[in-house]
Amino acid sequence: MREFICNEAQQKLLDHVKLRVKQLFAKTPVPAHGFDHICRVVAWVRQIARGEKAKHPFLCELAGWLHDIGRTKEKVLSGSNHEHHELSYQMLLEWFKNDREFDLLIRAEKIELLYAVRYHWNCTARKYDTAWILRDADKLDGFGAAGVKRAREAFGRNEEAYNQNFRYQYSNYLQLETKYAILLTKRRKLLEPLEQAHNQYLLSKIEPIKL
Repeated sequence: MREFICNEAQQKLLDHVKLRVKQLFAKTPVPAHGFDHICRVVAWVRQIARGEKAKHPFLCELAGWLHDIGRTKEKVLSGSNHEHHELSYQMLLEWFKNDREFDLLIRAEKIELLYAVRYHWNCTARKYDTAWILRDADKLDGFGAAGVKRAREAFGRNEEAYNQNFRYQYSNYLQLETKYAILLTKRRKLLEPLEQAHNQYLLSKIEPIKL
């Protein structure tokens, strides 16, 4: 599959944003939603954008780098919490205002990025393919071995939340919108580690019945 090739100015902005996001999370680490998560989401974004022949693959990748910056400011970490989406949106507005590197983008591109970042939790937000490609990429990082590891990092000893997360991830699979994300999930067998970890958890809760 042919790689997306951006121009020099676009690559410069991508490099700038990647560095800024990396520095942000180095200063404020976030369990299960750190810079490593963002890098994996960007990798999924690139694959899905190519597979779906995205209209603006450059904006898709930018959205991947920017989608979770609000995690560094949210008060309560939760996989289904919508607070960080709004915080990411507000932070990106400030970055557009104060960071001249973003002047490369025209107004319509900024609006599309803001939409994708703000609504990467909302499966009815379909105005731009940037939004649903980002959503699917974010969902894929909740699957596989990485997803199991992230769940443990996020919920620690809160076993009820850990158990609920499996149900949340199965629901995410059913809500995947792009054919290519579904194909990747099946091809990489991304649900198998979830199923194995969930079964292990459930088996650990079975005790002998005493009468």
